[in-house]
Amino acid sequence: MADPVDPAEFVPRAAAAVGLPLSPEDLADIIGSFAVLARVGQVLMAFPLSEEIVAAAVFTPEDGTDP
Repeated sequence: MADPVDPAEFVPRAAAAVGLPLSPEDLADIIGSFAVLARVGQVLMAFPLSEEIVAAAVFTPEDGTDP
């Protein structure tokens, strides 16, 4: 399993890397939400999947115009 991520360190760095401004008053809530999502993600990623599983088709939305 991968090393655990420190949400307090990761969230501001990731936001800065993609140019996403985070207001200081919201930062604690964002970090808390990310921590929950990271824990859930660890459980999901640990679930074994067979190599024979076929991936689902990729959804590609139309641009909204009729052909």
